Amino acid sequence: MKASRILLGWAILVSFFSLFPAAARAQYRAGLQGVVLDAQGAVVEGATITLKNVDTNREQETTSTAGGVYTFSSLPPGNYTVTVEKAGFKKNILENVSIAGEQIQALNITLELGVVTSSVTVNASEAAAIDTETGQVGGTLSSNEVQNLPSFGRDPFQLLRLAPGVFGDGAHNNGGGSQNIPGSAGPGGTSATSSIFQIENQVQAFAGGQRNEANSFQVDGVSVNSLDWGGAAIITPNEESVKEVRITSNSYDADLGHGSGAQVEVVSQNGTNSYHGSAFIKIDRPGLNAFQAYNGPSSPGADERVNNRFNQFGGSVGGPIIKNRVFVFFSYESLRNNSVETSNQWVETPQYLTAVQALGAPFLSSAILGFPGEGASFSKVLPSTCSQAGFTTAGNCQPAGTGLDIGSLLTSPRGSLDPTFGTAATPNGIGSGLDGIPDIEFVQATNPTTVTDSQYNGRLDYQVTKSDLVTYSIYWVPTATTSFNGNIRPANLFHHNPLNYAQALVWNHTFGSTLINEARFNVSRWYFDELASNPQEPWGLPQGTITGLPGSLNNINQIIFGANGPGIFFKTGYNIRDTVTKVLNRQSLKFGVDIYKEQNTQVQGPGARPTYNFNDLWDFANDGPVQESGNFNPVTGVPTTLTSYVRDNDIALFVQDDYKLKPNLTVNLGLRWEYFGPFHEKFNNLGRAV
Repeated sequence: MKASRILLGWAILVSFFSLFPAAARAQYRAGLQGVVLDAQGAVVEGATITLKNVDTNREQETTSTAGGVYTFSSLPPGNYTVTVEKAGFKKNILENVSIAGEQIQALNITLELGVVTSSVTVNASEAAAIDTETGQVGGTLSSNEVQNLPSFGRDPFQLLRLAPGVFGDGAHNNGGGSQNIPGSAGPGGTSATSSIFQIENQVQAFAGGQRNEANSFQVDGVSVNSLDWGGAAIITPNEESVKEVRITSNSYDADLGHGSGAQVEVVSQNGTNSYHGSAFIKIDRPGLNAFQAYNGPSSPGADERVNNRFNQFGGSVGGPIIKNRVFVFFSYESLRNNSVETSNQWVETPQYLTAVQALGAPFLSSAILGFPGEGASFSKVLPSTCSQAGFTTAGNCQPAGTGLDIGSLLTSPRGSLDPTFGTAATPNGIGSGLDGIPDIEFVQATNPTTVTDSQYNGRLDYQVTKSDLVTYSIYWVPTATTSFNGNIRPANLFHHNPLNYAQALVWNHTFGSTLINEARFNVSRWYFDELASNPQEPWGLPQGTITGLPGSLNNINQIIFGANGPGIFFKTGYNIRDTVTKVLNRQSLKFGVDIYKEQNTQVQGPGARPTYNFNDLWDFANDGPVQESGNFNPVTGVPTTLTSYVRDNDIALFVQDDYKLKPNLTVNLGLRWEYFGPFHEKFNNLGRAV
């Protein structure tokens, strides 16, 4: 998506909310609810309760009902002061009231008889160990816990299994990658080197007897779920940006859905009236790494060691732009992982490459190997024998110089096959016969891989009026990997540059202490276009694969002459939520709508470039394939990319009633209706069985 289109979209959206301010409110589901009592336990009606956010100095006020009940909804997590006043009673001030993210908390307040000018101050820093206001089972991870508890790869989602009702062993394999529990399907969780940049992070967390594919993820109240894999998030927030993570394992409120497993709700950090920041760095260098003691028959000439140069660093800063009005927060994290892998493999010799290039037009093989950078790149030639290469007959191979002679170019007409292939004397084919010129050689090659991943997180909170708060938050995650894409040819130094992001826009409006409305909108996306990021590749030429060489020559068997790929796809999800909350005496009613629009555009880029299979090197040089594969239009026979525009629309309606019958008894009733629309293709090209 071009920058101009993004800006236009946001301008239209802002204009919409400007015209309809009453349709928007709050981006938090946390709340505070309780009963005001006197010393004898009788309810106190008409008490004034003032709630002050210590970080931003924002105040809210309400009055206890006939049943003594008070309710504050849509609160950001943080530290609060609660002040209660009523004629005939002493003022009661409760300091350090901690509000956890995305849950309703109970706080009953007792007033003492006396004049209102007298006051009682209580430190309420200890939060209730059990959620007594709802039937939810789960837990909340604070920013302190997220940053200080050990989590693999600095991934906060690795801590989800610590919540009540959630289990998972956090297993990883010997390569550092996430190890799924048997029966799980999908991309899995983060690895030692992917960290928070694991795109489609499917963490090992199981709740309510469900598989992890049933989990649902939200950041600032809106969905960041993958469109392909259930239970995977396309945004994994960096630890510095997380204010709280709420994990609900079962018995959800009706406003939560779109998955029957764990409901994971992340609240991002916001700026406050004081400036604050953080910084960290992690460095790994290869200087002290030992060489591998044994590396097969070519040791010690092929000694290897881990040469990764790993850096991970980041930080955050937040504070006021205008005190009590405008707050900003920014965090950044980056991972730089440069490594060089050493491998020993068979490649064609420069003599073979020169001979094929000399064929010229109209030979396709000459065009492929004549493309700049298509010749194999390596650091040294290693000793080799015919038996080591897997040749079992003397007539098929002989030593020559630093490599092996396995035949020569055909002199028969272009397109004809090697007649010596598959015979008893030369089962692997020798073309026009052995000529003493080396055709293949065993080499040591290096595969440099450069990984540069970054995550930018920003948030702006603007208290426009006492009743209106505008919030915008964004996670922008560009990642880049450069490596040889399947073979060691300079032309195939491949660039994979996916981008994933999530943006949310909120306008908070309060109608009164007993009526609020909250609306949230976001767009989340991840995409890449390897055709655009790799102009150096020979995309206009087909691929050639040699299939008839001995099994020991696995590299030439499987490495393709010509480029692999490209992959092209765009996956975008839109989520709109609107919730109305009304307090009626002892009841807190909540009802709303949740709308999802999902777009999955995929282009089968490699399918438009046919792949030809050849028996041996001589058939390849002579343009004599034995098999062709690719995607073709069944009507015209022309190669096609098979571009698909799959779409899906979902909608949910819900109602929730939290009825406080007694100060120590709350009944929760909820109903959610959710409709998952059928998959369809934008141009009605979706195939289906008849």
